[in-house]
Amino acid sequence: PLFRSLPYREKMEQSTDENETLCGGSDDANEPERAPLFEEQLETIRQLLNTAEMKEGDSWFLVDTHWFKQWKRYVGWDTWDQSVKGQEIARPGSVNNAIMLKESGSLKAHLTETFDYHLLPMSAWDLLVSWFGLAEGQNPIERKVISQGLYVKHLKVEVYLTEISLNLLGGEKKDEVKAKFSRAEKLRSVVEFARKAFSVDPEKETRLWNKYLSNSYEALEKYDDTLQDCSIYTSQNLVLEVKSDDGTWPKVPETRQSSDYYNSYSSSNYQEKVKEGLTGLSNLGNTCFMNSALQCLSNVPQLTEYFRTNDYRRDINYDNPLGMRGRIAEAYGQLMQDMWRGRPYVTPRSFKSEVGKFAPRFTGYQQHDSQELLAFLLDGLHEDLNRVVVKPYVEVKDSNGRPDEEVAEEAWQSHLLRNRSVIVDIIQGQYKSELVCPECKKISVCFDPFMYLTLPLPVKRTERIFVTVVRADSLRSPEKYCVVVRKDGRISDLQVAIERLTKISAKQLAITDIYGGKIYKIFADYDEIRSIYADREDIHAYELPTKDLNDPDTALVVCYYRLRDHYSPCFGLPMLLGVPRHETKYVDLYKEASKHMSRFLKMPAKVSAAKADQTSVDNGEKMDDTGGENGQKEGGDSESMDCSHDNNDVDVEENGGQNENKKRLIELASESSDGGDEELFEMSYANLYGSSNLGEINREEPIHFKETTYVFLEWRSELKRKYYDEEKAQIVVEHESAKAPPEAKKKTSNLHDCIKLFTETETLSEEDPWYCSQCEEHRQADKTMTLWKLPEVLVVHLKRFSYSRYWRDKLDTYIDFPIESLDMTEYVLKGPHKGQAVLYDLCAVSNHYGGMGGGHYTAYCKNKTTDKWHHFDDSSVSEVREVEGTVRSKAAYVLIYLRKEQKQDFEKKDSEEKENKVEKMDDEEGNNSSSV
Repeated sequence: PLFRSLPYREKMEQSTDENETLCGGSDDANEPERAPLFEEQLETIRQLLNTAEMKEGDSWFLVDTHWFKQWKRYVGWDTWDQSVKGQEIARPGSVNNAIMLKESGSLKAHLTETFDYHLLPMSAWDLLVSWFGLAEGQNPIERKVISQGLYVKHLKVEVYLTEISLNLLGGEKKDEVKAKFSRAEKLRSVVEFARKAFSVDPEKETRLWNKYLSNSYEALEKYDDTLQDCSIYTSQNLVLEVKSDDGTWPKVPETRQSSDYYNSYSSSNYQEKVKEGLTGLSNLGNTCFMNSALQCLSNVPQLTEYFRTNDYRRDINYDNPLGMRGRIAEAYGQLMQDMWRGRPYVTPRSFKSEVGKFAPRFTGYQQHDSQELLAFLLDGLHEDLNRVVVKPYVEVKDSNGRPDEEVAEEAWQSHLLRNRSVIVDIIQGQYKSELVCPECKKISVCFDPFMYLTLPLPVKRTERIFVTVVRADSLRSPEKYCVVVRKDGRISDLQVAIERLTKISAKQLAITDIYGGKIYKIFADYDEIRSIYADREDIHAYELPTKDLNDPDTALVVCYYRLRDHYSPCFGLPMLLGVPRHETKYVDLYKEASKHMSRFLKMPAKVSAAKADQTSVDNGEKMDDTGGENGQKEGGDSESMDCSHDNNDVDVEENGGQNENKKRLIELASESSDGGDEELFEMSYANLYGSSNLGEINREEPIHFKETTYVFLEWRSELKRKYYDEEKAQIVVEHESAKAPPEAKKKTSNLHDCIKLFTETETLSEEDPWYCSQCEEHRQADKTMTLWKLPEVLVVHLKRFSYSRYWRDKLDTYIDFPIESLDMTEYVLKGPHKGQAVLYDLCAVSNHYGGMGGGHYTAYCKNKTTDKWHHFDDSSVSEVREVEGTVRSKAAYVLIYLRKEQKQDFEKKDSEEKENKVEKMDDEEGNNSSSV
């Protein structure tokens, strides 16, 4: 069950008056109980979060990240954000998880912790809800803690249950049943559910199969194992087979001639033989990332031969505490045996299962990163095959001005004291890191091993940002612009860029982030451009009627639209006003707000008798005091005369009739605020996030403005229908800059450009300083990375995926790279390769097609047996005809190179072994002939 009997829920059940519903309203009057002071809230919740420990079976709760950040600002959680601490205006209102929920009330897919939600222990959740209430119509999102992993156990909140497709063998697709289970659920429960779902006779015997290909199945026999034990995850297809009346099973599996490694069968036997190493890998469901990495590593001759000849078995270190009990090495070794036996394809199911036991992030069937899998696999193989049984303690010594050769050799030998494996022998290299203190000029040099090179891509340093500009001129529709700014710039740079296009002074522009009809954030001039998501289109720049946003005599007022009748979300584009800070009263603010709404307000066809006397407007008559010829429509109260002006290029002064009508409408609205019988809207104080009503505004006294004041413009439904033109309100004019296509890409970059970027000197950021032992302070040192010792097998990772605090992105930049003779000589001039030509030939490429959210992985590999390039796309393998134009593409993600001399030595050794094998066979045949 997802719900418990909590105190605040009991109070909700006891309440029968809708106006007293404890969890429903956004107003303070509807909140369940008086909350303690913000200091006490901060101390209490912080202590609960710091001391909370996950225990299997405990309940944790999801809370929307936006709401939780609002609460944290209110209590002053972060020392660097104290601007609204403790202010009533910053109270977050009822806990609201609506943004995470579908219309059905279920959780949206693909939500990410901290980015979309935070997890709270029951104690913290109960307190927050008791203080602020829960939004109307919502239930708590409660989830259980489960134990994940078989060998490396860790506790995790199971946010998403596992959805399984259940089918009856021989049944129709339309009869398929989808059901959700916890990964901690036993397989027996799934079988019982399936039997009931398909109305199976209790006396009938059944068995369960895992169908992971169109013609491939796996028997699931251990019913006391959990779904996690059986490696069953979302989107898998399970098939229930019912025994026939004659005692036979409807479908007898044709077990393929394979090792027990797979414990599965296929409806078609392996008849065809293919050349060694040209075996495909079945996709188990979004496992193309794994298949791509495995094919690349499989085509590293030295490593594959090591596993094929079973040499690896003598090196397995079962007792290494940093290893994986030899399980990864054994699983990979078995897989290599199967992939090099000439089969069309194999299914790496058990290998994936073993990986998931030690790296839970790779469990399930979601898309992952081929480079991350490759990095985990290389590290796991190294520790499982580490020939050092007892690792000694090694003290790291400072360079202290000693020659690089001495320091580098010392560091490498220290590394070998703890790490000796086939991975170290052929894949690990060494780079030099140099740090220079900007103050005392102290130089610190260290040499560290590397397993792969992660190279940055040459990319443009500017970003296109779409901004909607809302002008102070209330008759002009918002305009959408596209501006170009430096990625490492500030919001002030964005303001200047907008000024160039709009001629609006940068000092009069307020850059805001609109979220759910509310201004989620007003950016400060010093905020980084990175704080704006590049692909978002809800960034708005408001022009204020003041020469400077920091003018002490101007009050900033944010206005939110919402219906007054009942709790409802905000609607429309928020209004940002600049009004005189002193002596501004309710009526003044009302007039200013009405003026800014004039573009999309409608003149009523009929007004009350009192308004008719004041304005000389009669039903069916023309307005004789406006200087215009605009008549009124006949009809009921719901009809109106449109006085809006949506042409930004027309001079308002030339349209006297429309302009005067607009003025009369504003006067009408203003007069109502002075005591008339009908106001268009009423105003009240709002909190920072537009989720709580903080009370009415005094109509007599001047308004006491805060640094930024938030106000609700609350409409009655009938007045909104009558006066508010939603179609006009939503008009946004697109500027030419927003229509312009992106800039043409510059010339093609190559791998050498990436390596040079890697070796460029950079200054450390303020967030990542270096401690200078001579200054005894942290400094933003200058850091330079250079290559010192290169391995036999060079793994190059092109950094296409970019992650930051604010966005995630993929770079599709085409990088040209050599297929033969990659010359690395110039990058290792001072290392042990000094005086030698260091050349590499490409042997494998892992490709990624698509964007951040998914995509597909394949591989191009050069087979050592055929000496030809092949394309590996899961279980499909094909020869590459045009190598130059195919292998090189903008999809290239991971490159694997073999050093030329080692490659030639290996080919010579391999050739000699084949010749010896042939000679031995000839000798045996000769002996047999003699005996005959």
